[in-house]
Amino acid sequence: MPIDKELYRQAYALHQQSSDAKLDERTRLHQELSSAEAFKQYADWVELMWRLCPEPSDWQREEKLESLNRYYEAIQRLEAWRRNRGQTA
Repeated sequence: MPIDKELYRQAYALHQQSSDAKLDERTRLHQELSSAEAFKQYADWVELMWRLCPEPSDWQREEKLESLNRYYEAIQRLEAWRRNRGQTA
């Protein structure tokens, strides 16, 4: 099915206008906020994200630690290989 080029151009133009309007709005809001107000909004946002994100389960914590241990063991093997390879070359 061929693409209607004119319809595509119109949709792209509308999308561009929407993006420009959003950028203008963010710029306007940024100019109106003091640094303290902006930081307060950021801190509130971070607090909300912490409340929305549940604590990982014991299994998830254990799995992550095991994954990190596997990663560091692999790095240690790589470093040992690199040292040995460098000495014989």
